[in-house]
Amino acid sequence: MPRRAPTILYGDCPHLNKRHSIIAVYGETRKPGEAVPHYQVEEIECDFSDECRLKKCPLAENAPKHPPGIGFA
Repeated sequence: MPRRAPTILYGDCPHLNKRHSIIAVYGETRKPGEAVPHYQVEEIECDFSDECRLKKCPLAENAPKHPPGIGFA
């Protein structure tokens, strides 16, 4: 079963015009022929997502490729 890793990300939110945090939920993916798993952001949780008019969350767009402490490849 693929692993999921929720991670808190911090950054400057242009919607709120201040530093803010979101939860990015990374999902583990496997590529054929590679022993090391890869991760990608599958979900974003933000307290202001209902009122935000941005099409893409810049905090999520700038998320690290791997959740901290997992998936160093």
